[in-house]
Amino acid sequence: MSVNKKTGIFILKLVVMVAVFTFVGIKLTETWHKVGRHPVQIDWRYCALIPLAFVGIMATNSMTWLWLTRRMGDHSPVLPLLGAYTFSQIGKYAPGKVLLVLMRLERTHRAGMARETCLLSTLLENAMYTLSGGLVGSTALVVAARDHPLYLVGCGLLMVGLLGVFHPRFFYWLINNALRSLGKGAIPPSRRFKLSHMIYAVVMFLPCWLFGGIALWAAVSCVHHVSILHTVELIGVFALSVSLGMFSLLPGGLGVREAVQALFIAPLVGSPELVVVVVALPRVCQILVELTLAVTGGLINSRLTQNFSPTTHAISSPEPPVKP
Repeated sequence: MSVNKKTGIFILKLVVMVAVFTFVGIKLTETWHKVGRHPVQIDWRYCALIPLAFVGIMATNSMTWLWLTRRMGDHSPVLPLLGAYTFSQIGKYAPGKVLLVLMRLERTHRAGMARETCLLSTLLENAMYTLSGGLVGSTALVVAARDHPLYLVGCGLLMVGLLGVFHPRFFYWLINNALRSLGKGAIPPSRRFKLSHMIYAVVMFLPCWLFGGIALWAAVSCVHHVSILHTVELIGVFALSVSLGMFSLLPGGLGVREAVQALFIAPLVGSPELVVVVVALPRVCQILVELTLAVTGGLINSRLTQNFSPTTHAISSPEPPVKP
């Protein structure tokens, strides 16, 4: 019975993964066909930088998430946890990221992490990731609206609003509502992160936007020569597109991210056909990188069957233990 149950779960995971990537593949194919019969010359030398940039993004995200779990008192083995993180990332292509959370809960529990710690760290990671991207991405709006006073005021208000989310009372109100929607209890005040820790986590995500800007610059350079100085603007564009994609209900922000990027990239390349190619290349490379790392991460902890006992049985205080 146990073998049949495990086999059924494995088949279900496989079917879901195939269905998700089939859906993404179909959408990318439809977008690619919009290029039509127009000849497009692609300089594939720059294309090699794009997957490397997304590897950097994944490394930054995973290490920041690991830092959050350590602040909560978890001391599970590092390698199985990183494997669980990369494995679960493919679940974000399911609407609402529910599959990502379930996959991470199952794999981290194998490595000995308490489910409460995994759930809370994942929620905090996504919230701070979105905040970091929103703050950096708002700079792109400021640059675009610098000649329009009314738009500039709106961008300023947006930045103030995002900074207001940092207030612990409002931030944890949002997190606790998310926990209640999942049938979990609220985080008690004694176990909440300090404002300084929240700022640290948001700052730790900054390399993600640098890598994303490099990826966009490389994608643009594949079809049109642009100065490396444009990377500064493209960092903000990538961050803004990711943050807006996080708020959408589409798998992996598919379509929303590309639309935002196309809006800002169009003036750089001019041709609509080239814009489609530029926004499609990073998405294809991202999926290939995430799929490769997911398979690798799945293999790392696929044989773990609760060989480790959970290191924490409840969400512990983010404060480090006091040494005697």
